[in-house]
Amino acid sequence: MGGMYIHIPFCRQACRYCDFFFSVSLKYQDQFINALILELEAKSKNIKNQEMESIYLGGGTPSLLSSENLTRILNVVRNRYLISEQAEVTIECNPDDLVASRLQAFKSLGVNRLSIGIQSFDDRDLKLMRRSHNAIQAEKSVEDASSAGFANISVDLIYGIPGQSSGGWRENIFKALSLPVAHLSAYHLTFEKGTVFDHWRKKGKLMPVPEEQSEIMYGMLREEVLEAGFEHYEISNFARKGYRSRHNQLYWSGKPYLGIGPSAHSFNGTSRSWNMSSLKGYMESVSEGRSGKSEILSLKERYHDYLITSLRTSNGADRTCILQQFGVDYRQYFDRQASQFISAGSLCEEGDRLFIDPKKWLLADHIISGLFMD
Repeated sequence: MGGMYIHIPFCRQACRYCDFFFSVSLKYQDQFINALILELEAKSKNIKNQEMESIYLGGGTPSLLSSENLTRILNVVRNRYLISEQAEVTIECNPDDLVASRLQAFKSLGVNRLSIGIQSFDDRDLKLMRRSHNAIQAEKSVEDASSAGFANISVDLIYGIPGQSSGGWRENIFKALSLPVAHLSAYHLTFEKGTVFDHWRKKGKLMPVPEEQSEIMYGMLREEVLEAGFEHYEISNFARKGYRSRHNQLYWSGKPYLGIGPSAHSFNGTSRSWNMSSLKGYMESVSEGRSGKSEILSLKERYHDYLITSLRTSNGADRTCILQQFGVDYRQYFDRQASQFISAGSLCEEGDRLFIDPKKWLLADHIISGLFMD
C-alpha cells in the first residue's frame, strides 16, 4: 500500500469555481468523525503489514476541524496501520485558519507538510472566486507557517482567472517565490459543470480567458519558477530539490492507495473503489457496514490509466514497464502510435523512457489520447 487519502468535506463557504464534494455546515462534524473512524478501523483489517508512505488530509478544508478531532483521526491511523517513520503527513489548509495555536497543534500531531490553498495574492481575484481569506492573510499564513518550523510548505495558485492580466499573474508568481515555499501547484481555472462560474459562463456574465492568453501565462509560470531553481516535475507542479509531493507521486506512479471519507477513491493495482458523495449517505453506509462501489479494471483501462498518470510527469512512460505490465501487443501498439509524436517533437526519448516536452504539456491530453488503444 502506497498511501492514504482522508477526505474532510467541510468548508467555511462555497468557492465559485469548485466542484469537489463539500459541505458548508459543521453541524455533523462529530458524527462524521465517528463514521470516519469506523471506516478506518474496518478497512485496516484488509491491509496487513502494508506500510503507508504518505498520509494526506484533503477536502474540503481539513484545517477547519478541531484539534481534538484531528487527534482522534491520526491516533486511529497510527494505531491501526503500519506507517513509515519517514512518512509524509500533509494537511490542506486555508490561510485564514493558520493562526499560531493551530500551527503548533499540527506540529504536535506529526503533520510535516502543509498545502495552503492561496489561489491568488490579489484581493480582486479572491473576491471573484469567493475565497474566505484576503491577500494579507495569504502572505502571512506562509510566513507564520515557516516561523512555526514547517519547512515543507506547498501553495496552490490559480491562473486564467477572468480579469487577471499577464502582469497580475506575474506578480502572483513573484510573491509566491519571495516566500519560504518549497512546492508550488499552479492550476488553470476551469469552468466545471454545476459551479457558479459555469452558470455565469452560460449567461455570458463571465467568460474563460482566450487560449493564447493561457499559453502566455503558462510559459511565464515555467520561466519564472524554473529560474528560481524549482523542478517542473508534473504538468501543474513545481518543487525545490527534495520537496516533490510524495503523495501525488504515488498516484502518478500507479501505486496502490486507500481512500477514506465521502467521495474518496481507492486503488489496489487492479480495481478501483469509491465512497458516495453524500455526507449523510456516507455516514449511514459506514454505520450499516456497507462498502462503496467498485470496479475491476480491464487490461486496456489499466494501460490507459498508466499513460494518463505517467505522461503527466517529467519521468514519462517506460517501454519496458509497458511490456512487463501489458504484454507485447500493447508495447508494439505504443511504439507505433508514439512514433508520430516523436517525429513531431512532442514526445522525447531517453532510452526506453518517453516523455512529453514540458513546453508542450498543455497539449498533453491530445498526445495521451493519441496513444490510447482503439
